[in-house]
Amino acid sequence: MSETTKKDVYGLLSEPFPQEMERTLNKGGTNLTYIPVSEVINRLNKVLGADSWSFIVVKCERDAIDPDFVVAHVRIDYKTSESGVISRDGIGGQKIKRTKQGSIVDLGDEFKGAISDALKKAAQTMGVGLYLARSDEAIEIEQAMDAPVDESVQIWENFVGLSKGLDESKRAQLNELWAKMSNNAPKPRKPSDATLAQLNELQAEAVRLSFQK
Repeated sequence: MSETTKKDVYGLLSEPFPQEMERTLNKGGTNLTYIPVSEVINRLNKVLGADSWSFIVVKCERDAIDPDFVVAHVRIDYKTSESGVISRDGIGGQKIKRTKQGSIVDLGDEFKGAISDALKKAAQTMGVGLYLARSDEAIEIEQAMDAPVDESVQIWENFVGLSKGLDESKRAQLNELWAKMSNNAPKPRKPSDATLAQLNELQAEAVRLSFQK
C-alpha cells in the first residue's frame, strides 16, 4: 500500500459520521456522543473490505478487582497487500446492571457490551469515530497516526509500556521468551535490536501476561 493510499484509507476511516447516526448517552451527569458498533463495523467493511479485516476477542471476563465490571480485550487484524497483517488492540468495559433486589439483569448483555466497547476503541485507533473522543489521549493518538512512524517503533513502545506494568516473575517469563527466540542474544534495548516478527511476539506475550492473574 503506497503512502498516498494509506492517507486516503485513514481519511475515509476518520470521516465524521452523519449526525443522524450519532447517539447520546448521559454518564455521570455529562452527555457523551457515541457511534453504535453496527455503524463502526459498517465503516470498516466499506473502507477496508469485509474480507480484509477481522477481529478476535482476546479476553472477556469480570474484573478481578471490581466484579461489578466486565472487561474485554479485542484485537482487529487488517490484511494489506504490502505490509501484511496490521493489528490494533482495544480495551473496553461494561458495568453490570442489577435489579433493586441485587440480582444481575443479563450478564450476557454486559459481556456483549464490553466486547462492543473494546471493538470501537480498537477501531478508534484506526481513526473511526476519533473526532468524538475529545480527550488529550485521543488527540495524541490522532497525531501519532498522522505522523510517518516506523511500525517497529510503535510496537516497541507498546511493548515497553506493557512490560513496565508487569511484576518480576512475569518479566522473567518475557526474558525466557526472548532468550528462546533470539538464541540467547542480549536483551533488546531499542527497536533495531529485534526483528519485526520478534517484536510482535514480545508485544503479544506482554499483553497476555498483563491479563494473567
